[in-house]
Amino acid sequence: MKNIFPIEGASVIVSSDMCDLNGHMNVRHYQTIPMDYDDNFYSGLVGEDYISKGFSFFTAEQNIRYLKECLKGEKLTPRFRMLNVNKKLYHFVCAICKESGEVAALIETVEIHIDMSIRKSAAISEEILETLVRMRAAHELSGNYPFEIKLKIK
Repeated sequence: MKNIFPIEGASVIVSSDMCDLNGHMNVRHYQTIPMDYDDNFYSGLVGEDYISKGFSFFTAEQNIRYLKECLKGEKLTPRFRMLNVNKKLYHFVCAICKESGEVAALIETVEIHIDMSIRKSAAISEEILETLVRMRAAHELSGNYPFEIKLKIK
């Protein structure tokens, strides 16, 4: 799966604090792992000073698919792949992978570009758009995406 999801985030060990009464990782952590352990996936797209320039990205839509149970003590690694991009949106997926390489969950997300001065969608700058397009092209070279895509952008 490493080739299918070319950007690797930092690994995390499922702790007892992350588990619920069922003895497995609580659903809330499937959403936070891509953000907390992204290892610069997001900041690599726009840079840390992007918000100071008056722009940001907001999550417009998200779909989480739980494929395998994650238990206390398991090592999980988020892996990322850019699926699509247009002048206002980008669409990516984060696979939470077990140490065995199995995909435990897929978090598919569409982000919308925001002009923070008016808090409305706006076109992505040419520089950032080129970065996103290059990333998508590079990720497509990693092979066909083997999972059903639930979200779409045009």
